[in-house]
Amino acid sequence: MEKFDIIIVGAGPAGLICAEKLSKSELKVLLLEKEDVFGDKVCAGGLTRKGLALLELPDDVIEHKVYKTAVYSRKRHSQAETPDPVVVTIDRKNLGAWQRKQLDNTSVEVRKNARVTEIRKESLVVNEREEIGYRFLVGADGYSSLVRRYLDIPLEKKLIGIQYVVPVNAHGQRLEIFLDRKHFHAWYGWIFPHQGKNAVGCCCDPRYLSAKKLKEDFQHWLKEKDIDISKAEYQSAPISYDYRGLRFGNIFLVGDAAGMASGLTGEGIYQSLVSGLEVAEYILGRKEVSDAMKTVIRYNRIQEKMMKLFIRLGRLRGPVHEMIIMLLNNKKFKARVNKGFS
Repeated sequence: MEKFDIIIVGAGPAGLICAEKLSKSELKVLLLEKEDVFGDKVCAGGLTRKGLALLELPDDVIEHKVYKTAVYSRKRHSQAETPDPVVVTIDRKNLGAWQRKQLDNTSVEVRKNARVTEIRKESLVVNEREEIGYRFLVGADGYSSLVRRYLDIPLEKKLIGIQYVVPVNAHGQRLEIFLDRKHFHAWYGWIFPHQGKNAVGCCCDPRYLSAKKLKEDFQHWLKEKDIDISKAEYQSAPISYDYRGLRFGNIFLVGDAAGMASGLTGEGIYQSLVSGLEVAEYILGRKEVSDAMKTVIRYNRIQEKMMKLFIRLGRLRGPVHEMIIMLLNNKKFKARVNKGFS
């Protein structure tokens, strides 16, 4: 049986950045990806400046730099234009391919079409036939994480995200957020501009609003906004925000497997990257939690509290949405929000 110091299961943003960090060590690392491509996932594709600072993406991987944003309530709206991009949009497959390329000429062994079918105490089985040993195991295998199930960690908090990828001329378009109690309950709708297309979507926690009802309300909203989806691609995926920790003995969870997303917005790429780097540092010997990880945990907890508040507000969500837009039209408050993306 072949043995590795570390096996990383899953090659999304978290697994890939974890492997890149570990590639600089003397440890023997194996990265397993069940698909033929890297990092492909249903996603609005937004990456904030904080995420860019971790990756240092070249311009050819970035689809659209967003300088203009708008937030709408039922009665008001707020617009902003910044000298630096508030967010950039990327194609997840292109991001995955770029991150995978960073592992070229390193000691990390990468295998695609390698589905983990069984996990054992010190080994795992790939494609139902090959057993491989490990000292440390990193579960970066997404929402339906086999590693998380092996650890018997429940997954109770999730979002259902739905969106249409709509062909458009995206040049000069802005990122738009829609606060609409009637259509999106405690959550929101979005339009993320990409190259030649827009990602138009919304999300909810199915414990409070069924996916069926969300989809029905979303269809009504699309008609209200006169958004043509006749040539669009429909996409849907679950997102975990059920964080229970990263370290479980010699086994770790990162990214969506760890429940790193925000329960209010569904944002998760930056959190996934931070968790991947954090676990790599733990394996390399660091014991304390980093400031970046503490910030991510605190941010996600605040977001979840806001989500629960919006749920409890009921019909009062509408007036609160109007107050939010009024605040966003205050210059000082708007500047603080913009700083939060840095």
